[in-house]
Amino acid sequence: MAPWKALPEHLDPQAGRLVDRLRRLKDATGLSFTALAARTSYSRSSWERYLNGRKLPPADAVTELAALAGADPDRMLALHTLAAQTWTGPQPKGAAAPDTSGAAPGPEEPATEPVPEAAPEPTSEAAAPVEPDTPDSVPPVLIGEPDGPAKPARGRPARRTLLAAGGALVVVAAALAVVLTLVLPGRGSAGAGEEEHRRVAAEEFVFKPDRTYDCDIHRFQGRLYAGHSDTEEALLQQISTTWDVVEAQCLLEHRGHRIGGIDGAYGPATERAVKRLQDKEGLVVDGIMGPHTWEALRR
Repeated sequence: MAPWKALPEHLDPQAGRLVDRLRRLKDATGLSFTALAARTSYSRSSWERYLNGRKLPPADAVTELAALAGADPDRMLALHTLAAQTWTGPQPKGAAAPDTSGAAPGPEEPATEPVPEAAPEPTSEAAAPVEPDTPDSVPPVLIGEPDGPAKPARGRPARRTLLAAGGALVVVAAALAVVLTLVLPGRGSAGAGEEEHRRVAAEEFVFKPDRTYDCDIHRFQGRLYAGHSDTEEALLQQISTTWDVVEAQCLLEHRGHRIGGIDGAYGPATERAVKRLQDKEGLVVDGIMGPHTWEALRR
């Protein structure tokens, strides 16, 4: 294999360390530039620019080369992050400017469900219709006949009756509110456990080399969960980066199969932990998360 050219003088130590490490990974694969292009998503000319220090390689290129060489992609991405902050040559297309503020990104505010407005309670009294006084409502008086007992005039309903009717409406409305509270999902005691369990990540997963995640280990309906995904059949292997990977890493760590960091990247350390679990559970030891491995992990 031909010796490497000297790196450009403008490269700082961090960038030089990244390129040097990438060169050693390529040498470890034994692949030529043409073969490397055929095995990855990047062309021969792109790899020549990356490995000669003329252009900062994208993070995906670093990950793919690390996977081919059997190296830890997380370590390589950490080197890439440091190099990107001080790289003075051309940047990869679409790369964002490095953040030098030092401020850690704040947690996203969880979305809240709109609370339906309560139905207005019925008033204690219902307005009774008032009958107008008409001549027909007054009994006629006959001249020359003795006055007899007066007939009771038609009046308004008794106040006691109105209060009783209003109280009955209040009781019915309260009973209806209790029923709705128990039936509506995520409300009241019937949905409290489900709502607590369903606190999984809603935003799209974006891998960041320096970010790790907490684990909310709990049991729900006899299954073990970590609060990031409820999948039981997602197929995961090296270079996968999803919330499902975060969930698997949390459960592996909880069961004593150490990984080193919950970052959502399915690297060699995660694969080794999966193999240890598969061997312990009597499964096919292939390092790939599938339905049978999820079944063992969630027990």
